[in-house]
Amino acid sequence: MSSNCRGDGRLAFGWDALFQPRRKHKLTLIERRLITKRVLRVTLGGFGLEGFRYQGGDQRCTLLIPWPEEEAWRYIAPMPTDPWSVATHWGFAAALSRPLRRRLTVSGYRSHALEIDFDILIHGESPLGTWAGGAPLGSVVDVIDNGRRYHVPTQTRWQLLIADEAGASAALAVAAETPPSVPTTLYVPRVEVAAAEQGPGDHVSVISVPMGGEQRASGEEFAASVLAGGLPRVPDLVGIAGERSFAHTLVTRLRRAGVPRGAIHAGSYWKHQ
Repeated sequence: MSSNCRGDGRLAFGWDALFQPRRKHKLTLIERRLITKRVLRVTLGGFGLEGFRYQGGDQRCTLLIPWPEEEAWRYIAPMPTDPWSVATHWGFAAALSRPLRRRLTVSGYRSHALEIDFDILIHGESPLGTWAGGAPLGSVVDVIDNGRRYHVPTQTRWQLLIADEAGASAALAVAAETPPSVPTTLYVPRVEVAAAEQGPGDHVSVISVPMGGEQRASGEEFAASVLAGGLPRVPDLVGIAGERSFAHTLVTRLRRAGVPRGAIHAGSYWKHQ
Protein backbone atom coordinates (compact mmCIF):
# COMPACT_ATOMS: atom_id res chain seq x y z
CA MET A 1 0.00 0.00 0.00
CA SER A 2 1.39 3.37 -0.91
CA SER A 3 1.11 6.17 1.62
CA ASN A 4 1.16 9.92 2.03
CA CYS A 5 0.88 12.55 4.75
CA ARG A 6 -2.16 12.35 7.01
CA GLY A 7 -4.55 15.23 7.27
CA ASP A 8 -3.35 16.00 10.83
CA GLY A 9 0.27 16.18 9.74
CA ARG A 10 1.36 12.79 11.09
CA LEU A 11 3.03 10.36 8.73
CA ALA A 12 1.80 6.85 8.09
CA PHE A 13 5.10 5.65 6.65
CA GLY A 14 8.82 5.88 7.31
CA TRP A 15 10.87 8.22 5.13
CA ASP A 16 13.77 5.78 5.33
CA ALA A 17 11.80 3.41 3.08
CA LEU A 18 11.75 6.09 0.39
CA PHE A 19 15.44 6.95 0.33
CA GLN A 20 17.28 3.76 1.23
CA PRO A 21 19.10 2.15 -1.72
CA ARG A 22 17.24 -0.70 -3.40
CA ARG A 23 19.24 -3.90 -3.55
CA LYS A 24 18.78 -6.56 -6.20
CA HIS A 25 18.75 -10.20 -5.08
CA LYS A 26 19.24 -13.10 -7.50
CA LEU A 27 17.04 -15.94 -6.26
CA THR A 28 15.94 -19.42 -7.31
CA LEU A 29 12.36 -20.69 -7.64
CA ILE A 30 12.14 -23.44 -5.04
CA GLU A 31 8.45 -24.29 -4.65
CA ARG A 32 4.93 -23.32 -5.70
CA ARG A 33 1.58 -24.30 -4.23
CA LEU A 34 -2.03 -23.17 -4.45
CA ILE A 35 -3.32 -21.73 -1.19
CA THR A 36 -6.73 -20.87 -2.69
CA LYS A 37 -8.31 -21.51 -6.08
CA ARG A 38 -6.98 -18.17 -7.35
CA VAL A 39 -3.84 -17.54 -5.31
CA LEU A 40 -0.53 -19.27 -5.96
CA ARG A 41 2.26 -19.06 -3.38
CA VAL A 42 5.77 -19.18 -4.80
CA THR A 43 8.88 -19.67 -2.68
CA LEU A 44 12.21 -18.20 -3.77
CA GLY A 45 15.52 -18.76 -2.04
CA GLY A 46 19.26 -18.97 -2.19
CA PHE A 47 22.35 -17.19 -0.95
CA GLY A 48 21.15 -14.08 -2.79
CA LEU A 49 18.92 -13.43 0.23
CA GLU A 50 21.91 -12.85 2.50
CA GLY A 51 21.69 -9.27 3.65
CA PHE A 52 17.98 -9.01 2.85
CA ARG A 53 16.33 -6.64 5.33
CA TYR A 54 12.93 -8.04 6.27
CA GLN A 55 10.64 -5.32 7.63
CA GLY A 56 7.25 -7.09 7.64
CA GLY A 57 3.93 -5.35 7.14
CA ASP A 58 3.27 -4.27 3.57
CA GLN A 59 6.91 -4.73 2.50
CA ARG A 60 7.04 -5.12 -1.29
CA CYS A 61 9.52 -6.48 -3.75
CA THR A 62 9.71 -6.10 -7.52
CA LEU A 63 10.10 -9.36 -9.43
CA LEU A 64 11.93 -9.12 -12.76
CA ILE A 65 10.42 -11.90 -14.85
CA PRO A 66 10.98 -12.83 -18.51
CA TRP A 67 8.30 -12.27 -21.12
CA PRO A 68 6.25 -15.42 -21.85
CA GLU A 69 7.61 -16.84 -25.13
CA GLU A 70 4.27 -16.81 -26.91
CA GLU A 71 3.70 -13.21 -25.80
CA ALA A 72 7.09 -12.17 -27.15
CA TRP A 73 6.62 -13.79 -30.58
CA ARG A 74 3.27 -12.06 -30.94
CA TYR A 75 5.17 -8.75 -31.07
CA ILE A 76 8.29 -9.62 -33.05
CA ALA A 77 6.94 -11.85 -35.84
CA PRO A 78 6.28 -11.52 -38.69
CA MET A 79 8.60 -8.71 -39.78
CA PRO A 80 6.63 -5.72 -41.19
CA THR A 81 7.61 -4.05 -44.49
CA ASP A 82 6.65 -0.42 -43.79
CA PRO A 83 9.71 1.55 -42.51
CA TRP A 84 7.82 3.09 -39.62
CA SER A 85 6.40 -0.29 -38.66
CA VAL A 86 9.89 -1.76 -38.83
CA ALA A 87 11.11 0.84 -36.32
CA THR A 88 8.20 0.01 -34.02
CA HIS A 89 8.90 -3.69 -34.51
CA TRP A 90 12.51 -3.39 -33.35
CA GLY A 91 11.42 -1.11 -30.52
CA PHE A 92 9.24 -3.92 -29.21
CA ALA A 93 12.05 -6.41 -29.77
CA ALA A 94 14.39 -4.24 -27.68
CA ALA A 95 11.75 -3.94 -24.94
CA LEU A 96 11.33 -7.71 -24.90
CA SER A 97 15.03 -8.08 -24.12
CA ARG A 98 14.31 -6.43 -20.76
CA PRO A 99 12.35 -8.30 -18.08
CA LEU A 100 8.85 -7.41 -16.98
CA ARG A 101 8.52 -5.79 -13.56
CA ARG A 102 5.80 -6.95 -11.19
CA ARG A 103 5.46 -5.73 -7.61
CA LEU A 104 4.35 -8.12 -4.86
CA THR A 105 4.01 -8.07 -1.09
CA VAL A 106 6.27 -10.37 0.92
CA SER A 107 3.96 -12.98 2.45
CA GLY A 108 6.62 -14.92 4.34
CA TYR A 109 10.32 -14.83 5.12
CA ARG A 110 12.55 -17.44 6.78
CA SER A 111 16.02 -16.07 7.42
CA HIS A 112 17.39 -19.40 8.70
CA ALA A 113 16.46 -21.14 5.44
CA LEU A 114 17.10 -18.13 3.17
CA GLU A 115 13.58 -18.40 1.73
CA ILE A 116 10.96 -15.81 0.85
CA ASP A 117 7.30 -16.28 -0.16
CA PHE A 118 5.07 -14.28 -2.51
CA ASP A 119 1.34 -14.81 -3.07
CA ILE A 120 0.34 -14.31 -6.71
CA LEU A 121 -3.25 -13.78 -7.83
CA ILE A 122 -4.01 -15.82 -10.95
CA HIS A 123 -6.21 -13.65 -13.17
CA GLY A 124 -6.50 -14.66 -16.80
CA GLU A 125 -3.43 -15.11 -19.00
CA SER A 126 -1.22 -12.60 -17.23
CA PRO A 127 2.57 -12.74 -17.74
CA LEU A 128 3.14 -13.00 -13.97
CA GLY A 129 0.62 -15.82 -13.62
CA THR A 130 2.14 -17.62 -16.61
CA TRP A 131 5.60 -17.37 -15.10
CA ALA A 132 4.49 -18.37 -11.59
CA GLY A 133 2.56 -21.40 -12.82
CA GLY A 134 4.89 -22.57 -15.58
CA ALA A 135 8.49 -21.63 -14.78
CA PRO A 136 10.57 -24.74 -14.01
CA LEU A 137 11.72 -25.16 -10.42
CA GLY A 138 15.30 -23.99 -10.29
CA SER A 139 14.62 -20.97 -12.51
CA VAL A 140 16.56 -17.85 -11.51
CA VAL A 141 14.80 -14.51 -11.05
CA ASP A 142 15.96 -11.09 -9.85
CA VAL A 143 14.12 -9.50 -6.94
CA ILE A 144 14.40 -5.83 -5.87
CA ASP A 145 13.50 -4.92 -2.30
CA ASN A 146 11.17 -1.89 -2.28
CA GLY A 147 10.90 -1.68 1.50
CA ARG A 148 7.91 -1.01 3.72
CA ARG A 149 5.80 2.14 3.42
CA TYR A 150 2.73 1.76 5.63
CA HIS A 151 3.08 2.21 9.39
CA VAL A 152 0.39 2.70 12.03
CA PRO A 153 0.93 5.46 14.63
CA THR A 154 0.21 4.21 18.15
CA GLN A 155 -2.16 7.17 18.75
CA THR A 156 -4.48 6.03 15.93
CA ARG A 157 -8.01 5.70 17.34
CA TRP A 158 -9.44 3.49 14.59
CA GLN A 159 -7.88 1.89 11.53
CA LEU A 160 -9.84 0.56 8.55
CA LEU A 161 -8.19 -1.94 6.20
CA ILE A 162 -9.76 -3.13 2.92
CA ALA A 163 -8.23 -5.55 0.44
CA ASP A 164 -9.20 -7.85 -2.42
CA GLU A 165 -7.41 -11.11 -3.30
CA ALA A 166 -4.35 -9.31 -4.66
CA GLY A 167 -3.86 -7.10 -1.60
CA ALA A 168 -4.97 -9.53 1.10
CA SER A 169 -1.39 -10.50 2.05
CA ALA A 170 -0.48 -6.87 2.71
CA ALA A 171 -3.66 -6.10 4.66
CA LEU A 172 -3.39 -9.23 6.84
CA ALA A 173 0.27 -8.50 7.57
CA VAL A 174 -0.47 -4.87 8.48
CA ALA A 175 -3.34 -5.97 10.73
CA ALA A 176 -1.18 -8.55 12.50
CA GLU A 177 1.54 -5.97 13.21
CA THR A 178 -0.79 -3.14 14.26
CA PRO A 179 -0.27 -2.19 17.93
CA PRO A 180 -2.87 -3.92 20.16
CA SER A 181 -3.99 -0.49 21.39
CA VAL A 182 -5.28 0.42 17.90
CA PRO A 183 -8.78 -0.95 17.12
CA THR A 184 -8.80 -2.21 13.53
CA THR A 185 -11.53 -3.37 11.17
CA LEU A 186 -10.36 -5.54 8.29
CA TYR A 187 -12.41 -6.35 5.16
CA VAL A 188 -11.01 -9.17 3.02
CA PRO A 189 -12.47 -11.91 0.77
CA ARG A 190 -13.76 -14.88 2.75
CA VAL A 191 -11.43 -17.33 1.01
CA GLU A 192 -8.41 -15.24 2.04
CA VAL A 193 -9.44 -15.39 5.69
CA ALA A 194 -9.61 -19.18 5.48
CA ALA A 195 -6.17 -19.33 3.86
CA ALA A 196 -4.45 -17.12 6.44
CA GLU A 197 -1.88 -19.08 8.44
CA GLN A 198 -2.46 -17.11 11.64
CA GLY A 199 -5.06 -14.71 12.97
CA PRO A 200 -4.32 -10.98 13.09
CA GLY A 201 -5.06 -10.59 16.82
CA ASP A 202 -7.92 -9.79 19.17
CA HIS A 203 -7.73 -6.05 18.42
CA VAL A 204 -8.71 -6.74 14.79
CA SER A 205 -12.31 -7.29 13.73
CA VAL A 206 -12.20 -9.36 10.55
CA ILE A 207 -15.19 -9.05 8.21
CA SER A 208 -15.07 -11.53 5.34
CA VAL A 209 -16.78 -10.52 2.12
CA PRO A 210 -18.22 -13.54 0.26
CA MET A 211 -17.44 -13.81 -3.45
CA GLY A 212 -19.45 -16.07 -5.73
CA GLY A 213 -17.69 -18.78 -7.76
CA GLU A 214 -14.70 -17.58 -9.77
CA GLN A 215 -15.81 -13.95 -9.64
CA ARG A 216 -13.05 -11.48 -8.83
CA ALA A 217 -13.42 -9.10 -5.91
CA SER A 218 -15.56 -6.09 -6.78
CA GLY A 219 -14.86 -2.64 -5.37
CA GLU A 220 -18.57 -1.85 -5.36
CA GLU A 221 -19.39 -4.97 -3.34
CA PHE A 222 -16.69 -4.17 -0.82
CA ALA A 223 -17.83 -0.55 -0.62
CA ALA A 224 -21.39 -1.72 0.04
CA SER A 225 -20.15 -3.94 2.89
CA VAL A 226 -17.96 -1.25 4.41
CA LEU A 227 -20.58 1.49 4.17
CA ALA A 228 -23.64 -0.59 5.03
CA GLY A 229 -25.56 1.44 7.59
CA GLY A 230 -22.94 4.20 7.44
CA LEU A 231 -19.53 4.39 9.09
CA PRO A 232 -19.77 4.35 12.91
CA ARG A 233 -17.18 7.16 12.94
CA VAL A 234 -14.56 8.61 10.64
CA PRO A 235 -11.44 6.40 10.70
CA ASP A 236 -8.09 8.00 11.48
CA LEU A 237 -6.34 5.74 8.98
CA VAL A 238 -7.56 3.75 5.98
CA GLY A 239 -5.40 1.26 4.09
CA ILE A 240 -6.65 -0.06 0.73
CA ALA A 241 -4.82 -2.68 -1.34
CA GLY A 242 -5.96 -4.41 -4.50
CA GLU A 243 -6.55 -4.25 -8.23
CA ARG A 244 -6.41 -0.71 -9.64
CA SER A 245 -10.13 -0.14 -10.26
CA PHE A 246 -10.91 -1.79 -6.90
CA ALA A 247 -8.70 0.71 -5.07
CA HIS A 248 -10.08 3.65 -7.08
CA THR A 249 -13.69 2.67 -6.32
CA LEU A 250 -13.04 2.38 -2.58
CA VAL A 251 -11.24 5.72 -2.42
CA THR A 252 -14.10 7.43 -4.28
CA ARG A 253 -16.83 5.91 -2.12
CA LEU A 254 -15.01 6.63 1.16
CA ARG A 255 -14.40 10.23 0.14
CA ARG A 256 -18.11 10.63 -0.55
CA ALA A 257 -18.79 9.17 2.91
CA GLY A 258 -16.76 11.96 4.49
CA VAL A 259 -13.35 10.31 5.03
CA PRO A 260 -10.55 12.89 4.53
CA ARG A 261 -8.27 12.18 1.57
CA GLY A 262 -5.21 12.56 3.80
CA ALA A 263 -6.35 9.61 5.91
CA ILE A 264 -6.65 7.22 2.93
CA HIS A 265 -3.61 5.30 1.71
CA ALA A 266 -4.30 3.21 -1.38
CA GLY A 267 -2.04 0.96 -3.44
CA SER A 268 -2.78 -1.14 -6.52
CA TYR A 269 -1.12 -4.33 -7.79
CA TRP A 270 -2.49 -4.88 -11.28
CA LYS A 271 -5.02 -3.53 -13.76
CA HIS A 272 -8.02 -5.62 -14.78
CA GLN A 273 -8.55 -5.56 -18.54
